[in-house]
Amino acid sequence: MKWNQWIILVLIGWLPLTAQSDTIDGMLDGEPREWFVLSQGRDSNASFVEVGDQRQITITGFVEPDQRDAYEGLSISLAVEDNQLIDAQVVQLIGSTTVPPLYTSEGGSVTVTLTQLEQQGSHIHIAGRVEGVLALQTALDDAPSRAEGIDIDVQFDVNAYRARF
Repeated sequence: MKWNQWIILVLIGWLPLTAQSDTIDGMLDGEPREWFVLSQGRDSNASFVEVGDQRQITITGFVEPDQRDAYEGLSISLAVEDNQLIDAQVVQLIGSTTVPPLYTSEGGSVTVTLTQLEQQGSHIHIAGRVEGVLALQTALDDAPSRAEGIDIDVQFDVNAYRARF
């Protein structure tokens, strides 16, 4: 092997295992924000499963472009049937866990629209927008409060892969 081939192999070894592939960006509580959907091949934080006639798509964005840390993450869960959105849930984490306190579309006033949905085998390209008010849920037993909510207006354009179990 020539020395320049060795250099290429060494440089490839320094590349991060987790690479940014897609983003979610826009405004959250009046501030510009960006979340990174991380993937390594088909191991992605944008995935889907097929349940009967439905495709359930989950997109999780992280604040850091190279780290899967839930702190202030944004999760968008979509249920699609016949290429029509039939249900959507949005959660913005305040801390680094998925338990309250957090902001949620449940009890809020959030509209999710899809502008593109195209499946090719085990891959879905999906784009859309989330806008409205996410309600604050302070504890598991408490109902979310829209009065203490935050405004959200973000766009997403991601590639989701079929989850393998």
